[in-house]
Amino acid sequence: MSVRPTPDQVLLLAPDKAAATAALAASTPGSWSAAGYDDQAVWGHYIATSAEPYAVAVDLSDDVAGPAFRCNCPSRKIPCKHAIGLLLLHANGGLVVARRLPFAAEWMQRRARKSDAASAVDAEVATPTADGGAEHDAADGALGGGARAPRPEMGAIDPNRQKRQMERSARMRAGLIELDRWLADRIRVGIAAPELAAPATWERVAARLVDAQCGGLGNRVKRVAAKVGQHARWHEDVLEEMALLHVLAVGAQHSSTLPTNLADGVHVATGLTVAKDDVLASVPSTARWRVMGESRTREDRITVQRTWLASAGDDGSSPTWAMLLSFGAVGNDVTSDYEIGSAFTADVHWYPGGIALRALVGRVHSEPVPSSSWLPGQSIAEAMSACGWALAAEPWLERYPMCVRVAPAPLGNGNWLVGDDTGSMVVAAGFTRMAELVCVSAGRPAVVMGEWSTEGFLPLTVESHGQVVVL
Repeated sequence: MSVRPTPDQVLLLAPDKAAATAALAASTPGSWSAAGYDDQAVWGHYIATSAEPYAVAVDLSDDVAGPAFRCNCPSRKIPCKHAIGLLLLHANGGLVVARRLPFAAEWMQRRARKSDAASAVDAEVATPTADGGAEHDAADGALGGGARAPRPEMGAIDPNRQKRQMERSARMRAGLIELDRWLADRIRVGIAAPELAAPATWERVAARLVDAQCGGLGNRVKRVAAKVGQHARWHEDVLEEMALLHVLAVGAQHSSTLPTNLADGVHVATGLTVAKDDVLASVPSTARWRVMGESRTREDRITVQRTWLASAGDDGSSPTWAMLLSFGAVGNDVTSDYEIGSAFTADVHWYPGGIALRALVGRVHSEPVPSSSWLPGQSIAEAMSACGWALAAEPWLERYPMCVRVAPAPLGNGNWLVGDDTGSMVVAAGFTRMAELVCVSAGRPAVVMGEWSTEGFLPLTVESHGQVVVL
């Protein structure tokens, strides 16, 4: 008879942190059908987005080698998030004693037959020892379609950690459900309803999301509120943003069914934070990084600074971008660790997400020094193609860096654009240094680095005769 594991022991079976996080979301009773357990195994059907549910089973009968897992999902991780989620549900007392499902009964019988056959072979090849016993190598690995996980060493862990994770997950899920219900009500009533014009309406929604520990969505709601009444066609912008809020609210509730990178991106956009130590423990990208530009925005009472680094791209290919975030309270300037126009060689570690964009600088191999080398600048078509792929991976992306070779041109009514032979981009209305850009470029093509957003292109730096001018 097997002993029911504790939640902490189950989480130690996860192959990595991402799988453990996804397993927490997959451990809710509503995600399973016909789940049950007996003295030797647990099993169930995981309700996924695919046409058929995943058949999941865990063999708990081997107290020496540890549990074995069986799941027909396409994941290459062993054990997968579905198997860990099912076992976590069992550890929390969420399963009932039942008769084995046919697939689980057949799998367990097949494992038992192979185990008996292996024992017979081991008995034949066993060699006597000095004390009259026998020694042999125990077979390990995949048996009958299941994979055997290494038995974890139970080290010192925080007994309250899993409880806190479950409590936060429940709070976030309640906040996401409430947000999605509110969005549905707004669409039902119509976005021209008078209450949407009241800032207090949006502030209440944002405050509830912050209380539910969905700070990322709370900040996004505040940014949507700023679009109300911004121009004559503000309804279109607000409707688009509300659609993205709906996507994130639904996606976060079903992140266990998403690919790992996409699920990570949803978690970050929702408000889950990742510890710096965990990021710095990941495999870095070592390269020569150029400091391309900086931008700052205000979010409530916090100043957010984005420092953009870029590597490679000298042959005309798309550069690799890295975004460093810094935060400061209002009234305190955010300090810059790297001077714009300098270059240095360092290890850069990426935060999890649908795309590799936000990063941390790890080990620095050479100190930043002024650099006369600058990116050659892409065409608008090439830069927009890279931006399109990024948006396909993370549709809620609000900013994306570009380094393009363009010329400024007036659009009329005080508006400007930058363009080349392949296309053009409208300069963001909030850009106040158009005169400097025109003077530096003299109206001719120049290499300009900036941020794309739904508001337009925001120039940050321009290269002129080997010198970088900060706009």
